[in-house]
Amino acid sequence: MLNYIFLSILALFAPTHDFHTSWMNMTYDEESKEFETTWRTDTEHLEGVLTAYSGKAISLESTSIDKHKSLITKYIKSNTSLDFNRKRQLLEIDVIEVTFAETVIHFKPIKCRRKLKSIRMQNTLLQAQFPNQKNMVQINYKGKTYSMLLGGSKVYEQIAIE
Repeated sequence: MLNYIFLSILALFAPTHDFHTSWMNMTYDEESKEFETTWRTDTEHLEGVLTAYSGKAISLESTSIDKHKSLITKYIKSNTSLDFNRKRQLLEIDVIEVTFAETVIHFKPIKCRRKLKSIRMQNTLLQAQFPNQKNMVQINYKGKTYSMLLGGSKVYEQIAIE
């Protein structure tokens, strides 16, 4: 009985898993004048939001990811927007890599031939099921790094490029 009480008290101090993060990386290639963009997130969390979004049980595995590509595309389109110099850009999925713990989505390159003056991102990915979700966006452009941290009530940010 004493052991049970001790374990119960000890459980009160155990860390809770209420902080979730995803990371979108956008790196500009000066030669091709394009942004290479990826989004990394926890596979289990993505399965959870896709299940809620579609109303069907979703299990992401490397052998069956292609059958979920259209659902993932629709989900991303409904939860993000990206503007360069006030012009909407498309986040079109190219390749999806799935491991047990992580899903990496590679988007088709985004052309950016004109001088970039501003980037605006709206991102509510995973937030409906995980209210404490934080979505990090890192932009690497011409030797400088710009960052956004979106989550909670802050779902969009605009960055002026120097």
